[in-house]
Amino acid sequence: MKLTVMQWNIKINCKVEKIVEFIQSNINDSCIVNLQEVSSNSFSQIKEILINNAVFSLDFRTPGIYEGRNRKMGVATLVSGGQIKNKGLLNNTVFPERSLVTEIEFGNVNITNLTFHSLTGVDYKKAKSSNFASIASYLATHSIDLFTCDANEPKVDSFDDNLIECFDNRDKGENAGLLFGKNRIHDLVDSYKSYAKINNLELNNGYTHITGKIPKRYDFIYGNKSWQIQSSKSYYQESLNASSDHGMVITDYII
Repeated sequence: MKLTVMQWNIKINCKVEKIVEFIQSNINDSCIVNLQEVSSNSFSQIKEILINNAVFSLDFRTPGIYEGRNRKMGVATLVSGGQIKNKGLLNNTVFPERSLVTEIEFGNVNITNLTFHSLTGVDYKKAKSSNFASIASYLATHSIDLFTCDANEPKVDSFDDNLIECFDNRDKGENAGLLFGKNRIHDLVDSYKSYAKINNLELNNGYTHITGKIPKRYDFIYGNKSWQIQSSKSYYQESLNASSDHGMVITDYII
């Protein structure tokens, strides 16, 4: 079976029509689309126009009336060619509504999918590292086939896991390292890194965000190590044209 996975931080104040158009142009028969910075209004429009088989984190945890804009940014999963059977949040995380776990059925193939949006280090520091620790704890105790995220990490990227350096959020980068660094507690495979290594591509060609003038690979698709990666690519300029500030990452698997 061929499976297409899309990871995209669409930006909270995006132009939804452009977002939908770009997603729609990349959907295949069997497809999982994971989105971050999704507002309630954006989700309603995306679901209505694009795919009805969808789930949204803010439906599980409604923002409080005094909680402000940061608690109104959810994550969403949309599925083409399959059915979402179970869904829920990682309730032990700092911001549960920035996480979403779904069990998805494609015929006789079942996939457990996690998507999350990291907190930004500048605003949160210790909260960011605590959030990574909670996510790592979940991955260490649950069987997951796929996770995608806007991680706002790492500080230094590398093909060599021993050289990856995560930001010091009052933990010397250790908790983010549980997901992305040499001390990873899961055996899922970074799809772009694996594809780039096999095909002699530069790791930095997969950048998804620019901080200042520095291209960063902040958006990830990690898949089951038994899945065959057919292709993996970041669409940065196309995503900017669609009104986001992060590049969509698309990976095609044979599973």
